[in-house]
Amino acid sequence: MEKLVVLGAQWGDEGKGKIVDLLSEHFSLAVRYQGGSNAGHTVVVNGRKFILHLLPTGILHPHTVGVIAQGMVVDLELLNQEVNELEEKGINVSERLVISERAHLVLPYHKLLDSLFEKKKGIGTTRRGIGPAYMFKYARKGIRVADLKDPEHFRELLFENIDFVKSICEKVFCEKFELDPEKIYREQLKIFERFKKNVSDVSSLLLSQKNSVLFEGAQGTLLDVDIGTYPFVTSSNSSALGLSNGTGLPPTYFSDAYILGVTKAYTTRVGEGPFPTEIKGEEGEKLRELGGEFGATTGRPRRTGWLDLVALKFAVRVNDIKGFVLTKLDVLDAFDEVKVCVAYELDGQLVDHFPASLPELSRVKPVYKTLKGWKTSTKGLKDPSKLPPRALDYVKFIEDYTGVPVVMLSTGPEREAFVWLKEILKTQSTSS
Repeated sequence: MEKLVVLGAQWGDEGKGKIVDLLSEHFSLAVRYQGGSNAGHTVVVNGRKFILHLLPTGILHPHTVGVIAQGMVVDLELLNQEVNELEEKGINVSERLVISERAHLVLPYHKLLDSLFEKKKGIGTTRRGIGPAYMFKYARKGIRVADLKDPEHFRELLFENIDFVKSICEKVFCEKFELDPEKIYREQLKIFERFKKNVSDVSSLLLSQKNSVLFEGAQGTLLDVDIGTYPFVTSSNSSALGLSNGTGLPPTYFSDAYILGVTKAYTTRVGEGPFPTEIKGEEGEKLRELGGEFGATTGRPRRTGWLDLVALKFAVRVNDIKGFVLTKLDVLDAFDEVKVCVAYELDGQLVDHFPASLPELSRVKPVYKTLKGWKTSTKGLKDPSKLPPRALDYVKFIEDYTGVPVVMLSTGPEREAFVWLKEILKTQSTSS
């Protein structure tokens, strides 16, 4: 059985959506295993733009079953809206969707708490309730999809949580609480009726599969709650560490999986937190404008900087990345010189590791290697023999530093704009 894991090797926004959409043509199942509607995966197919937040991106292929696994937190209202939008565009989703009965719900009071926390001391979240939903999960106050099967049980859990949040809202934040528990109760059960047939034991389903499976990450390695730039991280394991707990599958299941890391040819991040290679001023603006660096979920401008190979090598280590997809190479076409960070200077000492300490990471200064730009358009290229020699030199520098081959270049947002440098797939297209 073919098992492919596609995950972000930076701070998210690496272009995973396009890559998953492209590769899922060769897979029977596409599985999202962590995060929630804070993800924003953008795909352009035949000139039409799709932005998916909860659904696995692989669902855009008519033969692929999309799986929402137990590590995700699910906002049923947004899921319903997303399914409706795709079905209005002629993409049948309802018959190809599986939702884990163990996945936790994002409810209106989670979004309220998210806004209050951000107002008090923000870290730049999407305010979609993701952090509080995971907080309730680990405080053993979460509500799971399975709880909706018993309306009375769901009602008891819901009202208890709403009373708890009401107290926090009024007594801690001194804010007016205006959520209607009866309305939330009715609306959640109504939406659940639509998806009841899609709910399943995902772990059992995946273990019984003989077909090929693609596991789709959201956010990126450096936003992982355990190994990322804590506390400026997401609320789940967005690295390969989330695979087993996010799917309910044993770690040995993934021993023969191919881990594919997606990285931009430069670096971006959204929100607060350390960013060693961040470029301010004219060059940073140029990268942002050429790369269209604005969040798919929030619309916020992304911070931009040169490629950080120290951070990328850290991502290789913690994920056991076997190959890279390098996206947005064409954005660098306009630069006379291209810099890459090959080490950090920390308090006068040269270091080649990614510090866990937030104060240390905030103090590091990047040590750059400057490479000559290629000043030739790579946008839309599909033939590797037509790549500029200096662009290939850039790719080889990344490979030599990280010890990982770049197997594919993405040369534009469209599905067909890519170049294979090394074929990794063994499966044949099941859609032909």
